Amino acid sequence: MTSEESLGPVSLRKDRTTVLGYPRGDLLTVLIGMPLLGLLLGLALPPLARWLSRSPVLPWRGGITFVGSLDKPWQVGVAMGAGLVVGLVAGFLVAVTETVETLKLKLTDQELAAELHERTRTIGRARVSAVFLDGKELVVLDETSRQFTRGVHKTAAPALAEAFRSHGYPWRDADPHAPLFQRWIPGVPGLSAEAQAVLAARKIALKSDAGQDVRDLAETLQGLGHVVRDEGKDQYWRPLAGGAGGTGGGART
Repeated sequence: MTSEESLGPVSLRKDRTTVLGYPRGDLLTVLIGMPLLGLLLGLALPPLARWLSRSPVLPWRGGITFVGSLDKPWQVGVAMGAGLVVGLVAGFLVAVTETVETLKLKLTDQELAAELHERTRTIGRARVSAVFLDGKELVVLDETSRQFTRGVHKTAAPALAEAFRSHGYPWRDADPHAPLFQRWIPGVPGLSAEAQAVLAARKIALKSDAGQDVRDLAETLQGLGHVVRDEGKDQYWRPLAGGAGGTGGGART
């Protein structure tokens, strides 16, 4: 019978599914830490405002003076309550954003399912050629060296490596195709006019922080036989090791 585990410490039991998502410890830190921080901030603001109001040059003096006047117990309680509410709302928003932006994975000995931005794709284990971390992003390559998935994952590298290796996936300490990457410069040899146009459009999307367009254009480029990765706002590209096109044939969406 298959069991299912959420990430904490990765168990090495056989015949089970390992679920890798946003770490529970990080989630609890956000959901508890931010309200606590708001509570402490509400307590500290009145005395801090009173100290600031002594300055002869002070912007927003009226507002700061008002906050500093909150010295009665019930007023301090209201300030702490307001800080708590702000912390709760901020913690909830951060947790939701981090959860949505985090790559979620389900590993079995037979296949890997990856979910990112509400899109789930599945690939057979035998078709995975490499799994590695590129900075903060986890990358899974298929048999053509196409990026089956790439996304931010906050789990510690040793735990990720242990999880993938326990299911027989080829974990690598670095990108095995890293030497093939070269910086994209408009007109660089080795790229078709269509690929050049995609990279030019993607550069604009990177500058605009248009995340979905950046991801979609990377997929389009892979359909043309090339992989792209970013270093800051610079794009680096390489050809697919398994031949041009590399549609990732068999990955299910």
